[in-house]
Amino acid sequence: MCGIAGIFNTNGKSVDNNNIHRIDRALQHRGPDGIGTWHNETGNLLFVHRRLSILDPRAEGNQPMISHDGRYVIIHNGEIFNFVELKIELESKGHLFRTETDTEVILASFREWGEAMLHKFNGMWAFAIYDTQEKNLFLARDRFGIKPLYYKYNNGEFFFASEIKTIHSLLGSAAEPDTAVMKSIAQAGFEYHGSESTYLKNVKALPGGYRIRISAEDFMPRRWYDLKHRETPSTLSNQAIELQELLSDSCKLRLRSDVKIATCLSGGLDSSSITCLLHQIKTDPQESRFVHYAHESFIASFPGSQIDERKKAEALSRSVGNTLNIVDILSPDTSMLESAMKACDGPMHSMAFIPIWQLYKSISSAGFKVTLDGQGPDEMLGGYNCLQAAFLSAFRRFNIPRMLDVYNVYASQGESPQWSSKKLSRTILWNLMKDSARTKLKGGKLIDISDRINEELPPARRERYFSDPFDLSLYRQFFTSPLPAILNQFDRCSMASGVECRMPFMDYRVVEFLFSLPQDSKTGKGYTKLVLREAMKGIVPDSTRLDKNKLGFNAPMVEWFKGDLKSFMESVINSDTYLQSEYFDGKKLKQKWTAFINGQNDSFYEASLLWPSVHLTWWLNNKNQFA
Repeated sequence: MCGIAGIFNTNGKSVDNNNIHRIDRALQHRGPDGIGTWHNETGNLLFVHRRLSILDPRAEGNQPMISHDGRYVIIHNGEIFNFVELKIELESKGHLFRTETDTEVILASFREWGEAMLHKFNGMWAFAIYDTQEKNLFLARDRFGIKPLYYKYNNGEFFFASEIKTIHSLLGSAAEPDTAVMKSIAQAGFEYHGSESTYLKNVKALPGGYRIRISAEDFMPRRWYDLKHRETPSTLSNQAIELQELLSDSCKLRLRSDVKIATCLSGGLDSSSITCLLHQIKTDPQESRFVHYAHESFIASFPGSQIDERKKAEALSRSVGNTLNIVDILSPDTSMLESAMKACDGPMHSMAFIPIWQLYKSISSAGFKVTLDGQGPDEMLGGYNCLQAAFLSAFRRFNIPRMLDVYNVYASQGESPQWSSKKLSRTILWNLMKDSARTKLKGGKLIDISDRINEELPPARRERYFSDPFDLSLYRQFFTSPLPAILNQFDRCSMASGVECRMPFMDYRVVEFLFSLPQDSKTGKGYTKLVLREAMKGIVPDSTRLDKNKLGFNAPMVEWFKGDLKSFMESVINSDTYLQSEYFDGKKLKQKWTAFINGQNDSFYEASLLWPSVHLTWWLNNKNQFA
């Protein structure tokens, strides 16, 4: 895991060496273990690499790395977890290796298979390879966009980097906010993370599963990966067995490291599945890298808050016998808050980044460079409230038992003063019936959200394989929103402290398997994530495995806004930049703030609507720091 950036002037103009300092300053946090640079012989290409040493920390593993024949040069961010197997295959074809890194395996793979190598990789990556013979540049991103990659191409000048603010530093005062994205963020929108758009005008994200080849004559972003359908067992029990095998192997691959590994544990099903599986895995004693898993977990605890899951995590840790490190997340002061916001890549739609940032800061301080986390199942297996889509899907098939089942699934996800799954489910169902009746009375077709969901997907993600509302809803959650925004937050907040976040559920074999399952294996019998709960039988304690309550990970904003952060919030809300904003109605939001502080409408929902405009305004006031 590292930070990468580069400049390729296809017009032949030499790259200004002063850019090295600008890039280094913007990327240093992603690679605290060293910097490497490389120019091509004509001086129109610059590679910069900041290294976080995970595999083979020797100097031989430094980047930029040059292939044995001298033809290819690479900078790489991420991990190819199956590099050991690929290395054996390449050695049988005559390739020689001088390091124990996965980066050298990428170079040999490119020499052997070209772009087809991407389909052989199991991992998370964003890399750039320069061909000194053909004078072209090849960039690629992993299937699901776990590792970030951004670029700007204009008038023969191509910038690329792991973070948008690095490109911001190169553009300087020429960088302009993207108006549409800014307006979306101000309304707590985060769908843009699943598109090519970014918060800077004309700075684009390379989507997951895409690659670019660029030369003086050509610029070709192309999709190299499509979600594949797999054959799956016909029964739930056999599906659970296969899922357990796939997930166990995914965890085993992600234990490959030359530095210490821990897990993040929330007390919920997903992170608990990873932690418990690691205690079941029989590792190969011949592979020394496995010894770096320390059987330690970290949890972000919110003392005295309704969203605190500490007790659940403590119970699970006792059952598996691992060490639980409790990180108390307290309300940040202004200095800490601004440090966390600087670590973000632009304004964030929610405050979840604060506890994530604090958590990984503690993990780094404890001497860990790698964690295994549980992102992914909510989006693939209906963990969020998908009642509208699931109900419509069952209604299409006139499957009344399924309609009742999915209603019960989502109406039993938990009750609290800030959240009621029963109330939400009743509201969703009532609105659905009301809209359907209204449409029917007007002589139209019964409501169908499939077309609307498909229209909301960016063109690169419109998928011909899904026409069912529920399947399409899960696909959208995974590829457009909210998962891409979650991946963004975890990448920025973990890398701010030099920690690599690995995600076993995001193994492409697991993803393709879960998307290929029938709906009633995903949600059914009163549960979300049904097949995962079955797969974890006998591994995760039933108190966790069968827990239906759903707590989203966020910050206790109501308490914080009325407490330590009140003065900060008001200093921003009362500023001219806020009140006269072109991206939102500052005066109207100030009225909402007043009502919130006076207790007239102080729900978590209202707090979540207030934060994005505040972060956006703070970023606008401080954006020159990133130029």
